[in-house]
Amino acid sequence: MKDVRLTVKKRAFPSQGRVRLNIAHLPELGIHEGDHVDLINETTKKSVTATVIADTMVRAGHVRVSEEDLKTLGLNDDDDVLVRKTPPLQEKIKKAAADTSKSLSKSVGKLDETVKKTTVDVKAGAVKAADSVKKGTKKASDEAVKAADTVKKETKKASDKVGKAAAKTVKEVKKTVKKVIGPKDEL
Repeated sequence: MKDVRLTVKKRAFPSQGRVRLNIAHLPELGIHEGDHVDLINETTKKSVTATVIADTMVRAGHVRVSEEDLKTLGLNDDDDVLVRKTPPLQEKIKKAAADTSKSLSKSVGKLDETVKKTTVDVKAGAVKAADSVKKGTKKASDEAVKAADTVKKETKKASDKVGKAAAKTVKEVKKTVKKVIGPKDEL
């Protein structure tokens, strides 16, 4: 798929979700009238999917876009926009699944590291507590209580870290799926 960089012009009549392109750009993009394109603000990475209307009255090098879509993209009249043929929904879903898989793998790795560290900390605290108990002195008893408190605190910290990492993973997965599938696609 080839991308084409065009200059955006605000449409005279509101028509959210539709763009007008000079007919000469259709072959460049590998599309036909009625197909969908993604308009991408390269700076902010915001994008809008729109239906193409071929129009010989639109100047070559320009794309006519509604004011609403311009606002969504964060662009103004005469700014450049990247125009790309919208991939089929099945491709978007595959990409979302792949991105989600990568995100999950990364987050699971972080969770695994946190759990392993916590296990080491808990074992160390337990050994220290056991040694203190063996000594049988008041000082040892106090150390055992202190070690037990440390184990409790470390377990709480680890639990919080695991919860935060899991929540972050869920948020990233939702964000990735929404970004790839887009608000206008239907399953």
